[in-house]
Amino acid sequence: MGRPSKKLPKRGASTLGMERMVIGVDDMVLLPSVSENGILENLKARHGGDQIYTFIGHVLVCVNPYKWLDIYNENMMRYYAHKQRIDVVPHVFATAEETYRTMVRDEENQCVIISGESGAGKTEASKQIQNYIAGISGSGEGVDKVKRTFLESNPLLEAFGNAKTVRNNNSSRFGKYFELLFDAAGRPQGGHVTNYLLEKSRIVKPGKGERNFHIFYQLLAGLPDAARTSFGLSSKASDFQYLRASGCYTVDDLNDADEFHATMAAMQHVGIKKKQIELVVQMLAGILHLGNVNFEPVQVQNAEGSRVALNEATESSLDLACRHLGLTAPELSRAFCYKWLHTMAPGGKVESYEVPQNPDQATSQRDAIAKFLYASVFDFLVERINNALDVDNTLHKAADLASIGILDIYGFEIFDSNGFEQFCINYVNEKLQQIFIELTLQSEQAEYAREGITWTPIPFFNNKVVCDLIEGKGPPPGIFFILDDTIKTMHSQHGDGVDLTFLEKMARVHKGHAHFSKRGRQFEIKHYAGNVQYSVLGFGEANKESLTNDVMALVHQSSNKLIQYLFHQTNEEGDESHPGRKKLALTAGTKIRTQCAALVAALMDCQPHYVRCIKSNDRKQPNNIDDKRVLHQIQYLGLLENVKVRRAGYAYRGDYGRFLDRFKWLAKETSREFSGKDAAGCKYIVKAAQKDIPALQDEVQWGQTMLFIRTPEAFFALEKLRERTFGVFVSRIQRAWTKYAGRRHLLQLSADISKLYAKQGKGRQRVSLYRPFDTDYCRDSQVRAAILAVLQYHGDDTSKLLFCDNVDKISKLGIRQPNFYLVVTASAMYILEGQDPASSVDPKAVVPPLVSLRRRLPLSAIEGIVMSPFADPFLVLRITQTPVLPTPDVSHWKDNKSSASCMATNKKFSLFTRRHHCRVTGNLYCADVVSNLHPVPDRGCYTPVRVVDSVVGYFSTDMAEDVCLASEKKTEIAVVIVNALRTISITFDKAIRLRTASVLSTSPSDTLTFETGAATAITVRPGNIVITVAAADQVPAQYLEARKKRERRRKKQRDAQRAADEAIRTARREVREKEREEERLRRVAEKKARKASERAKRSSSGGNLATNGANVRKFGEQLALPQSNATSELAAALARRRGN
Repeated sequence: MGRPSKKLPKRGASTLGMERMVIGVDDMVLLPSVSENGILENLKARHGGDQIYTFIGHVLVCVNPYKWLDIYNENMMRYYAHKQRIDVVPHVFATAEETYRTMVRDEENQCVIISGESGAGKTEASKQIQNYIAGISGSGEGVDKVKRTFLESNPLLEAFGNAKTVRNNNSSRFGKYFELLFDAAGRPQGGHVTNYLLEKSRIVKPGKGERNFHIFYQLLAGLPDAARTSFGLSSKASDFQYLRASGCYTVDDLNDADEFHATMAAMQHVGIKKKQIELVVQMLAGILHLGNVNFEPVQVQNAEGSRVALNEATESSLDLACRHLGLTAPELSRAFCYKWLHTMAPGGKVESYEVPQNPDQATSQRDAIAKFLYASVFDFLVERINNALDVDNTLHKAADLASIGILDIYGFEIFDSNGFEQFCINYVNEKLQQIFIELTLQSEQAEYAREGITWTPIPFFNNKVVCDLIEGKGPPPGIFFILDDTIKTMHSQHGDGVDLTFLEKMARVHKGHAHFSKRGRQFEIKHYAGNVQYSVLGFGEANKESLTNDVMALVHQSSNKLIQYLFHQTNEEGDESHPGRKKLALTAGTKIRTQCAALVAALMDCQPHYVRCIKSNDRKQPNNIDDKRVLHQIQYLGLLENVKVRRAGYAYRGDYGRFLDRFKWLAKETSREFSGKDAAGCKYIVKAAQKDIPALQDEVQWGQTMLFIRTPEAFFALEKLRERTFGVFVSRIQRAWTKYAGRRHLLQLSADISKLYAKQGKGRQRVSLYRPFDTDYCRDSQVRAAILAVLQYHGDDTSKLLFCDNVDKISKLGIRQPNFYLVVTASAMYILEGQDPASSVDPKAVVPPLVSLRRRLPLSAIEGIVMSPFADPFLVLRITQTPVLPTPDVSHWKDNKSSASCMATNKKFSLFTRRHHCRVTGNLYCADVVSNLHPVPDRGCYTPVRVVDSVVGYFSTDMAEDVCLASEKKTEIAVVIVNALRTISITFDKAIRLRTASVLSTSPSDTLTFETGAATAITVRPGNIVITVAAADQVPAQYLEARKKRERRRKKQRDAQRAADEAIRTARREVREKEREEERLRRVAEKKARKASERAKRSSSGGNLATNGANVRKFGEQLALPQSNATSELAAALARRRGN
């Protein structure tokens, strides 16, 4: 997954979040075609879209993109917090969330097992899980200190335990099991780190094109000049034999100097004192100088021997090494070049001989010392981290705490030449694969048994036979036991003889074994991940692990305080009468078997979660999938079998409560408030869903506490139905919200204009006093379609009409003309006149539409609104006057010769088929389609002219002039127009004079005078039109006050009823949550009892090896970090870990 860096190229964009394009399937249990190629194609397609995570049930599969993706930020953390895995996009945060919440909910230890080969992204996955847990768990002064140590331990261990390989620029060359302990509230209380299989051979001989451990290069690049000089170091890695052996010194996008400072800061954060840090740096310098000590051959009493090369460079390196390691040059030289052998003489007397070593043997002795020292430093750092994590001595009360363990260990390794280290690494991976098989299948079968569900098991490869071949006690004995026995019987011998004897014993014991074969000086094991050939040479020396007694005695005399401490740790079980001599020299094979057994016991005591990491290619190239390599990993990781196991049983399984919460919207009985049992609610849901998914009836199984759906297709259909139902709900909600927001706005406008009316003394009619604004009152579908056609013709938005209703228009003679429609949109106002369905313009004309446009004005042409102060339905719209066109506008007409045929019928123009210009469009038509006559005054045509049939009624026949309208909804009309324009005002006057058009005027030219009387009437007088308003229509003030009191009383009653309903719903929810909590506690108790029973069985069979819980002696005082800065330092650590 890459390491974030300031120098990285363009970063990929996040495809995760609430909105994204779905590529393939998120959960491969739901693949339509189950095959290795189907899995490959799904992973390949998702990788191409930067969707690197995919589920197989609860197993997360990650394909390394070899580029940084911005999908690990705080927003993404918030997106995944408190969400179920099924509700979110696949992500390592989803697995971390499920792990953490399951631990808190079930009070059970959890572990995350991250597997995959080197370079697949395991370390990055581990770090992101740690980041997430640190980000969402509780806080507090002590808690933040644990988190900070938790996070800062990673860059420290990476510096000393990671290296560049040909496959990975930041490959973990050790295994790590990190346990974080939590209290009942989910707050970190402490932790513990266990390290496995440090690749010590890399210290003295990194592979070609690879690097030694990062810390050496950081040291040379980051030390200040003065410190570098005092340690006798240079800034060139090529000056040191242990570093130049590989020919690789740098890593792309990695600044070793910056990393050095980060490592030093991390060491302080985990509690390592400054003096201790100096001693560690001094040890590292000593190891580098030790590697520059060379040897030359000499004859020692007729035997081939060696001595330290007599040249200035070697002698200087020896002196510097001795100075830093606290040793003397003569004694260290002799330890290199001579070796003590002890033999049993007759009579039981032990005789000792000092045997000279040739240059190769002396070099091996030198390298053994370097490896021992570096491994001891690494163990010391792990110890410091554990001390820092053991806040308030939490480890002794670990039984009262829940834990989350994160296992990040070597991936399976197959090289051209494989030795003892690869053998141990692949053995551990075999054990992890065995756990995966056992826990996956066992938990599956156990769940079905508990729920009373039957299923048909599928065949799979159980790799227990390979594990027994390697570690079995026999008969026949495993390879580790054969190796230990060979070393025990040939303890005084060295070289290839021991290795070849070991090979012959293996071949004899395991002859005919299906997974073992001998091939020359190699042997082959058929691992679950493929066949691996191991070179037997070097197995004996590598398995011995420890230094010789004489070298240990020399190291014991060191004046270096750190070496003294480390040596004391190593020798605590030694023979006090013989310093440096161990009572029992444990072999490397024994140690790894013991560690692995303890690890297996710890993992078996947890509920596992899996992350399977896959390398996209071997060249570390972004946006590149190597089909062959990925397919091989799919095979040996057992992804196909994993999919089959999930599908062979049930593609979906979930608690009744969880299923009810997710799908309750599918049934009317459960969609609102359901007070019954969860199982009953689920049955309602399934019954309702069967109407759309008939096959669901045979696909569902009902367990004791869970519901099971057999096929992924059925569950997919259920999910699709849920999505469609949500789509319907969304549409309803959108409509309701739009209606609510609009009505709330209109209510506010109504209140505002009521205040204006009251201020101006405007009388109100009872019919309009509390009438709600509905804005659109056109209920005739045919008329509505005709109106919308007019709006569409003018390019106006028909999706939202601000107002539409019948109105009366006051004619020039003062007559109320009833057959008009007023339409207001966001940009224009339309006055349309209803027409009879027969033409009265021209007998030859086609039937005109139901409405004819009399006036279209942009809203900006309205200058104001005038009303009378009385309770009447009249209002006057003041319109901006426009100049009259004296002659028809022909600027848009086409030239007579520009078209040879009718633009509507394609008839060719001739003597018998004449051209006619449409006065509206300006186009040329034949007489067949311009049979209608229509006045178009806004084009300068004041008398009826020919207009093409398709536009009849769509253009204005009135000039721009003030308009007087009558409507019971005049207040709403005024509010809508004022709200749309926001620049005009409403005025009130008893005498209103309209500004009329000089040509084709249709509005009254006389003054409109308003007065009160017994009845409403319009009277025409010379120069004056009197509108009499009935005084009885005006509502008295007492009525208004009484109405307000009733409204307040009703609102109070509604609020009380809502509160009572909410109380009932709350009580029901509390009962349901109580029942679910009781069920959860019952299941937790059952699970704990099962775990205890399983532990007892393992213990009685000897399978449970107790881990060493002895408290290690503290070295020096821990650095006291300021507690007040814990939270800010934690935030800084999180930011660094996210690459910000």
